[in-house]
Amino acid sequence: MNIIPPVYAEVNFGDSSVNPIAKFDSISTFTNLVIPLMMIGGSLITLTMLLYGAFTYLTSEGNAEKVKKSQSIIVYAVMGLFLVVASFVFTKIIGVIFNVKMPL
Repeated sequence: MNIIPPVYAEVNFGDSSVNPIAKFDSISTFTNLVIPLMMIGGSLITLTMLLYGAFTYLTSEGNAEKVKKSQSIIVYAVMGLFLVVASFVFTKIIGVIFNVKMPL
């Protein structure tokens, strides 16, 4: 004889009516929010670095050291943009493989 009877219940803590704090009921809804935000952030950082590299190139006054520094800033900004685009493509491929609904 059990003093406390067993309870067989399943609670979905991802449901906003059960858990009002819950915003994400699955990993796909989380990635649907985070991936576009990260792409926007990476693109803004790339734009900022490209503008900074162009500014340092224009104000280098022919100094070879400053020209080399500005060229490396521009190259690294373009490499960063490539990484942002490659990560987006990678997540899209993973989404297709696992049949996850992704934005864009």
